[in-house]
Amino acid sequence: MGPEHSRVAAVQITGSRGSGYLLTPRLVLTAAHVVKDERRARVAVVGGTGSHGAEVAWRGEGACDAALLVSGQDLVRPETAGRLSPVHWARLTDDSPLGGCQAMGFPRAQQNRTRGVDIEHIECALRPGSGIVRNRYVLDVKDVSPELASGDSPWEGMSGAALFAHGLLLGVVAEAPRNWRHQRLEAVKSRTLLDDAAFVDAFTRHAGTAPLVTGLSSATRARKPLALAGSLHSAPRDLAATVRTHWAAARQQFFDRMGTPSEPTDGWRDLLAWLQRFDDPFTDDVEGRRTLIDRWLTHPDVTPDLKVLRLLGWLDPDGEAAWKGTRVTMESLATACLQGRLDTEGPAAGIYRDLCAGGLLDALAAFTDLRGLGGTQEAWDDTWQAWQEVAGAAGLPDAAREWAGDGARGLLLAALLPDPLAGERIRTALGRVMPPAPGRVGWYDRLCAQGGDPDSPVGLLVRSDFAAFAAADAQQLAQQAAREAEARAVAAAHAEYERQWIVYEAARCTPAARLGAAARVTLWLGAWGVVTVPAAWLVWGWTWPSMAATVSWHLPGLTLAAYAARLPKAVRLGAAYQPPLRSPRRWLPAGLAGIRGGLPKPAFVFGAVLVAGVLLHDVGLPLTTLFFVCLSIVVFRYAGRDEGEASSALRGWDDEHRALAGVRPAGSRRRRPGG
Repeated sequence: MGPEHSRVAAVQITGSRGSGYLLTPRLVLTAAHVVKDERRARVAVVGGTGSHGAEVAWRGEGACDAALLVSGQDLVRPETAGRLSPVHWARLTDDSPLGGCQAMGFPRAQQNRTRGVDIEHIECALRPGSGIVRNRYVLDVKDVSPELASGDSPWEGMSGAALFAHGLLLGVVAEAPRNWRHQRLEAVKSRTLLDDAAFVDAFTRHAGTAPLVTGLSSATRARKPLALAGSLHSAPRDLAATVRTHWAAARQQFFDRMGTPSEPTDGWRDLLAWLQRFDDPFTDDVEGRRTLIDRWLTHPDVTPDLKVLRLLGWLDPDGEAAWKGTRVTMESLATACLQGRLDTEGPAAGIYRDLCAGGLLDALAAFTDLRGLGGTQEAWDDTWQAWQEVAGAAGLPDAAREWAGDGARGLLLAALLPDPLAGERIRTALGRVMPPAPGRVGWYDRLCAQGGDPDSPVGLLVRSDFAAFAAADAQQLAQQAAREAEARAVAAAHAEYERQWIVYEAARCTPAARLGAAARVTLWLGAWGVVTVPAAWLVWGWTWPSMAATVSWHLPGLTLAAYAARLPKAVRLGAAYQPPLRSPRRWLPAGLAGIRGGLPKPAFVFGAVLVAGVLLHDVGLPLTTLFFVCLSIVVFRYAGRDEGEASSALRGWDDEHRALAGVRPAGSRRRRPGG
């Protein structure tokens, strides 16, 4: 582009100082009268590696007031040297006035005892028709007319500065003529240098290539249209409109493949040449264009999409901001920060990821409608750093720590956006979250204490996102406490149950309890024996009283058989044996114990009486007696297995403990009394 401030050099010999321009990392162009007749000079480049000695490789004579200096080492740092592109020379091919010429040097007017020497960047207009006799370019300096108190020339020290027009090297500043109120400079023509074979030979020997020369005329200076997406564009706003609707095409044509500074691709070269034509200092932002190209469009760390956005912001700053073809507003940024951080895909999620990548906010601040974003990126980075320190010291649980390192960043930016809608959405989110009471969740209490002002971005993040995490933790802690309380209650109930059961067992098996059980079984079966005797008279007493008398003497044998089988069992059960002596309604239970789906006991008795009467009548007393003996054996066996009354009594005894049995620990077994 030229002139580049990183290539502006200061040239000094004893008693003289001037300016120069770095053609290669070691080759400097300056004015011949700056080095006078000396063979060596000291050269220093702005931001370079310091002041170094340089030999005069070529010196012009007469009107060709120029010289080439060669240093024994690079005058700039390696990273700067790697970015230096070859200087393109220009031959002026017509006599049309040329505006927008530029030069950078170290004039005396910029010198100060306290701050030293500084660069002066001048803009000037070239008038080719002037200075023809002296074979010099005459330059009218724009908007600058310095004046020194001493009356000396304020432009002293500007000699040797390179003169550029449209990014092409056009000559070397050599003199400030008198009588022009310090508003005019003269320069050695590039044609004069390029026509000098000794200069070309010296340049080629030290630069490694011959000078690159381009003809410059009023025709070549005319702005040529730039083609993009099938349309030709002559005005910045026209190109901006196409970039908004054909974002991918602009990125691919201009920035996806830019080539190298010495061999740029066609798309990048065409855009660069098109931008360089906007050089009228009265109507165009020349400094802004230079910053756009030097700082953003050629920077290797700026992504192609960000370069498109920077270009769009320069082309039409008053128009709509767009990112990858989508309109961007404060509202859409707030949506991306608050909603996009929660999504995994979609436009809002994409913008949020691009925001976190960095650089987007500063580029968007170039648009008038988003001018309020200026400085937001730096504030966001500082707030994010402060948040990480707070979150790292609070001891967050795993889920909250993961969110603190990812999704939390969006709310911090939303709190910093100069947009009322973002603040309203954050307040709505705060109203939906009920934080736990102080003292319930330790890490949340520490986070609140370290977060500082509750209305700061970090404080808002704590009260919204992490209050939700803390509320969930508080609920889990409450549930855990309830489970522990329930377990303690179960354990206490079980202990009480076991205590009562021990007391019960002790009471059930005492000698008195066993003696009482023997008395109860005697009363119970004795009562049944008394009740069964009338059965013989009810069946046979009407027809054969003698048969009824004989059968009735055999019936007590059945009762004695049942008593003999039941007495040991009752004594073993002790207090648990409780026949229904006081419950007449339970005297006739259905089912003979031990016989699955058996007969009612009264039916059994009457059946036995009926069969015994038949046998006695038809067969005789011996067989009837044998029948009763066999029947007694059957009763003895089944009475020994009959646990109906005993089980019923045991269940009745245990009714008050039955509810507690349901809370016994898993795997425990209640010991049945009596085995």
